[in-house]
Amino acid sequence: MVLALAVLAAFVVQVRAWAFLCDDAFISFRYAEHLGHYGMPVFNVVDPPERVEGYTNFSWVVLLALGSAVGLEPIGLAPVLTTASAAAVLVLSVLLLRALRGEWTAPLRPLHLTPAMLLVALPEAMVWSGSGLETGFAAAVVLGAMLAWTRGRLVAAGALAALAGLTRPDALLPIAVFGIGWLGGRIAAQRRVAIGEVPWRTVGLAAAAFAGPLVAHLLWRHAYYGSWVPNTWPIKAHGMLLRDTYGVAYVGAWIEHVHLWWFAPLALAIRPRHACVLLPIATVVGYGYAVGGDFMAYSRFYVVATAALAVVAGWLLADATDSVESKLGTRARWGALAVVVLISGLLGREARARHAHDVAQGGKWIDGKWEGTVAMDRFAKVGLAAGRWMHANLPSDTWITVGAAGAVPYGAKLPTIDAYGLIDPVIATMPEAGPYTGKGARPGHQLQAPRSYILSRDPDLLCHVGYRGPRPPSERRKPRGYGRNYRWACIDLPEIEDRHGEPLPPGVYCCRRPADRTVGPFGQEAR
Repeated sequence: MVLALAVLAAFVVQVRAWAFLCDDAFISFRYAEHLGHYGMPVFNVVDPPERVEGYTNFSWVVLLALGSAVGLEPIGLAPVLTTASAAAVLVLSVLLLRALRGEWTAPLRPLHLTPAMLLVALPEAMVWSGSGLETGFAAAVVLGAMLAWTRGRLVAAGALAALAGLTRPDALLPIAVFGIGWLGGRIAAQRRVAIGEVPWRTVGLAAAAFAGPLVAHLLWRHAYYGSWVPNTWPIKAHGMLLRDTYGVAYVGAWIEHVHLWWFAPLALAIRPRHACVLLPIATVVGYGYAVGGDFMAYSRFYVVATAALAVVAGWLLADATDSVESKLGTRARWGALAVVVLISGLLGREARARHAHDVAQGGKWIDGKWEGTVAMDRFAKVGLAAGRWMHANLPSDTWITVGAAGAVPYGAKLPTIDAYGLIDPVIATMPEAGPYTGKGARPGHQLQAPRSYILSRDPDLLCHVGYRGPRPPSERRKPRGYGRNYRWACIDLPEIEDRHGEPLPPGVYCCRRPADRTVGPFGQEAR
């Protein structure tokens, strides 16, 4: 079908345009490598082990660890998996629409492709196709669970829901609300529920398929890490204090960029049966607000909501078309298809403009508030280059501090202290660490280790108060609290390839070093 080929071509274009690696992805990469190589899901392989769960995507870490164990390193494997996940989201959105419409066995019609046509034109769906994050994988599993539920495959739905929860705990929200909406719609249609007709054995098996893996993982987490919740929860929970700033702006940005009001006329076709998709959208959007949103552009938390919006738009449009087809005949379907093509074209045109604007920032944040793909990509590439230099030139027992526990530690393969506390066993419990809610506060980065704690760990290089730039800073530029008795230790970065334009010029990545300590080549010049 020509339309399907056009969607595929647009998908390839979008994947290539938005390709980048997010610094946060390297956190999971490091856990996965240590699990695959050493059998330990820890960030620091030290003696005694530091067992801190600084990730919330267990199944993603395990998947990458399996690849790492057979020689497929996460930095290469993850982008392939994220792209495959994005493609799966497109396919599953089409299949879910067909199932919800009761047209599972009907021939594929052009209007069935409505969700894929919309999603392939939206950066809110396509940006995360190559980020290295678990976002797209989680979205695909959520849609798979919804599809299985709709098709009456309750055991498969339960198993997929468990997988979703093991990939991102918040992925359970849209699945649960979808199930409630689906049952509510069925009850509203039938007016009653015959208890004797409920397949209780299948329901029991589905419950076991859902609860079994989650309970097993919960018990393992407590046994291995000594906690019922991941360390990410106490670290990032303070984002809810930013609801009135980042939270509101995050919701507003999503509504603006998916052009929610374009779909307002379809509200006239809403019936109780549509609640199973509408309610998950509202739930996911509400959750994003409740946790204070995010500083990354393109609505990472709302990929499931974006996919569900595309599905319900296709569903409502198809229902509206059915209602007028008796009067207009085939012209109704061709007219509806023309509307979808027009909206998809407008969204695609805007996506191209947004990509150009992102690139034009030259690595600066979009509107001074949102970290775009170019900024994320360049930040990770510089960090990875600096980390690889450390791995090649510093002793393996060198301790470093970072303010971003991603690409630098991944490349360095050195024991690391995260000043933001994500992979640290105690920072989250320290009252003096925060939370900070003042000017410049960002969700997930509101706690910071006090100087006294950093000094008690006696690191060799303090990179969380470091510097990135074109040339080494003067000693007169001293970070607060780390001036006296410290010196700059700067790494000369090579020219870094940048797919968005000219290669990044050579620069420096600098950390603070105790003045009386030699760390690899740093300090030897004073001896």
